[in-house]
Amino acid sequence: MDFIKTLFPILSLIIVLPLSVMTSNISIVDAQSFVIPEEKPTISTTGSAEKEIPSDESRISLAVENTNANPNIARKNNADKMNTIINVLKQAGLSDENITTSNYKITPNYDYENSNYDKIISYTALNKIELKTSTNTNISKFVDLAVNNGANRVENIDFVISKKTLDENSMELLKDAFRNAKQKAEILATEGNFTITGVKKIDTSSEGGYTPPVYFYDNYAGEAAEKMPSPSTQIIPQKNKITVTLPVIFYIGNQTQ
Repeated sequence: MDFIKTLFPILSLIIVLPLSVMTSNISIVDAQSFVIPEEKPTISTTGSAEKEIPSDESRISLAVENTNANPNIARKNNADKMNTIINVLKQAGLSDENITTSNYKITPNYDYENSNYDKIISYTALNKIELKTSTNTNISKFVDLAVNNGANRVENIDFVISKKTLDENSMELLKDAFRNAKQKAEILATEGNFTITGVKKIDTSSEGGYTPPVYFYDNYAGEAAEKMPSPSTQIIPQKNKITVTLPVIFYIGNQTQ
């Protein structure tokens, strides 16, 4: 019995002590205070800049298309003409880096005229290539060579800006767009009697881009192209417009007296 009387205070101490610690922690948390900083006033403007620059790359889409009752003959006729075209273009100065296959297909043609939709009457084979060249080269020569050697589709010619040229000009336009945004903010500051104290955010995800013009040549040259007189095809590269749009948020403060 004396042993139990001695043990009871010790057990009480073990049980009460953690409760005291927990109670102490809760009181510390409750005693903390949080101060939310006041938002600084801002003003948002959008700067813009644009520039026209000449195209420095061209992309020419050429194709050979023919139809035959035998799919193998249609394929072979296309392959023979396309091989001739590629060899002639390489002799004129192009390389494998300038010539890529963009499409190849053989399509069955059905007897729609007689409403016999399940009957195949012929096959159309299509071989399409894309030429990538500098605009400083003689683009007209490549188009004429291709048509004269069997290409019966010249679908379009795109004049574009190379990545290197685009990056170089975009960096300069980005600076101009920021200056434009800041100039707008400063004009508003003068009218509103406040000052520009710094930059909070610049949204570079809205920089913009450019839209290259497209020169359409002839959608379908056909067999008649081989019988026509062949003056050099006039192809004139156009300029591209690069536009950069830059939203900027500026911090503002009171006008100093």
